Amino acid sequence: MVAEDEGLRVFQSVKIKIGEAKNLPSYLGPSKMKDCYCTVNLDQEEVFRTKIVEKSLCSFYGEDFYCEIPRSFRHLSFYIFDRDVFRRDSIIAGPPSDALQTPVLNGPGQHRCSRRK
Repeated sequence: MVAEDEGLRVFQSVKIKIGEAKNLPSYLGPSKMKDCYCTVNLDQEEVFRTKIVEKSLCSFYGEDFYCEIPRSFRHLSFYIFDRDVFRRDSIIAGPPSDALQTPVLNGPGQHRCSRRK
């Protein structure tokens, strides 16, 4: 962390491990599987995107992400998207709808996303 002194900007660093997305809702019809990826957002700005896991309802990503972040940022959010070739990708899991973003906690922890209906 850099000390804020005489115009210096203060940064913190974060290391995120993205494991898996379990029990994703299936499509109705013959092709029930989804092509999913996860995004990491700081204050609604996407800063990382995982690879796409095709045709799965329990996507395993196994990716690590490290970045320096401004100390003034407020929220860290995770979203699971379903890739759609013909339309806009749709969010299938993310922060609870009553709190569109979750505040950042100090220290390590596990954070879970809720499914969208």
